[in-house]
Amino acid sequence: MTILTESKIKKLLRTTKLKETRHLVLEPGTVITPSAKEYLKDIVIEYRHISEEHESRQQEATFPMTRLKENEPKGVKNIQDVLVYRNGNGQEIWKSHLRYLFKVKADGIISHILTIQKKSYHVGKMALVEALNTILVVVKTISMETLSPEILNQIQEIERLSEDKKPYMASLYPEGFFMPTYQDEECVLALFELHGCLQELEHFIAREMKEILILEDYILFVSIATILKDYCWILMVQSKEKSVE
Repeated sequence: MTILTESKIKKLLRTTKLKETRHLVLEPGTVITPSAKEYLKDIVIEYRHISEEHESRQQEATFPMTRLKENEPKGVKNIQDVLVYRNGNGQEIWKSHLRYLFKVKADGIISHILTIQKKSYHVGKMALVEALNTILVVVKTISMETLSPEILNQIQEIERLSEDKKPYMASLYPEGFFMPTYQDEECVLALFELHGCLQELEHFIAREMKEILILEDYILFVSIATILKDYCWILMVQSKEKSVE
């Protein structure tokens, strides 16, 4: 999946003959952000055709389901139910595949978020519940490896908020050095734990997913995990100072 942003369009207009040709060829499934669309009003967009033979070879290489069925041991029932996971898009994935492991890690983070939201709700921290919901929606979306323009805008908003608060955080609560104590509120410790989970997700994407994502998506997914991790740190500090907005 490729994301076409405003900055990329501006770069294409500067460095290519797009202004003259007014013709742009994109990969199938490319997501165009709302701000980028403003620059494409007078440009004809064409999506590159992928042959069925090529697509079939790609699927067989990443998931040789045919071979699994042919070699299925006699007397063993539903081996695919044991070895295969079917995602929300109906695709079948090996449970040993990195995409499945990524989904497992994301689901674990979602579970953490829901638990913190429940505890926060019971003590009346509704602003924290809403803030955590933002992280939850983004994690759930990237776990399916799909990003809509709305989610991208949400991520950009989180990034802007984090950038504004980074100097203050770095001076009083530097990430990697500051650590809460057992005397802090339960939600502070829970957010510290969630920050660690997001840090693990960031590391997993950076280390393991470079080979299965195109470069642009790889960089995007790492940056999203980093943005969410930084935002969680801000929420933890705000909770510690009892000033969650």
